[in-house]
Amino acid sequence: MTYSNESLVDNGTTTTLGPEPTREPGTCPEWESMQHIIFQAACFLLLAAFLAPARGLSAMLFLHVCLALAFLLLTFWGWFYICAPDIFGWVLCYFILNCANSAYLFYRIRPVRFTQEQKDVYKAVFKPLRVPLHSFKELCEIGRICSLTIGENYAIESKSPCNKLSLLIMGKVKVFCEGEFLHHIIDYQFLDSPEWESYKNENSESDVFQVTLTATTYCRYMTWTRSHLQHLLKNDQYLASVFSNLIGKDITKKLYLLTERNITRRGSRPDIRLPSIGKEPPPNYDLKGHLIAGQRGACGIGLPVLGTSDCPPNDDQGV
Repeated sequence: MTYSNESLVDNGTTTTLGPEPTREPGTCPEWESMQHIIFQAACFLLLAAFLAPARGLSAMLFLHVCLALAFLLLTFWGWFYICAPDIFGWVLCYFILNCANSAYLFYRIRPVRFTQEQKDVYKAVFKPLRVPLHSFKELCEIGRICSLTIGENYAIESKSPCNKLSLLIMGKVKVFCEGEFLHHIIDYQFLDSPEWESYKNENSESDVFQVTLTATTYCRYMTWTRSHLQHLLKNDQYLASVFSNLIGKDITKKLYLLTERNITRRGSRPDIRLPSIGKEPPPNYDLKGHLIAGQRGACGIGLPVLGTSDCPPNDDQGV
């Protein structure tokens, strides 16, 4: 509804015009002229924002930046040109919200600086699994890079606590159990993945290594404390899945390395895999050698083997 405060003077009589007649909804007897160029520019920015792709941080950043600029122009349009406080207030709120989202996305995709060793670890281990740079940055912030000299022990059997997880960046480490050599650990393998999986209680201080790890060359490794790493993995489900995959793969490699060097009395290597439950084992299957290998574990830890029991079998039961 439009009001007019103009006055008409006719034959000395002053007449004040009242409000114009109310227009019925849905009827447009006369179209208004086009809005200011600022309004047109804001609509163009809105169109560009909603035409942006919906996937990726960069696309989301473009979307929110365009929306913020569009609502900024609409703020000026509502305040200076149509003098509508309600329009000004709403678009100002939208402008602030999109500015906050843009700032957060700028923070997410900001260039992150790493040391050369951290870059090598990311490129070799985490980049193939599509770990975001900001997640790897948080991983680096709670961890540290340490070194081992030749002959230095990373862990000592029955003495060193299992309160961390370490990834070997360079070098070679030997694993011993009761003085017996088990296998080597090389670049980009975990030093203590079996201990990480075997001991889940982050508050326990009584869990100790059952093997000795000794550096045979100069070594560099990245290490995380159990409590800090578990806290990060609880808050980042994708990173937790990546670590579960990496640790499981690492333990599997250690099991196969141990199997390769365990030769039975008959001269054959025991298979770490049990035969299918629905099939009878082949006649030459060495189950005794398999159980020995399974009870020793990948790094000397007693990993459970399906179908075994701590109780000895009865005399009337066959193996």
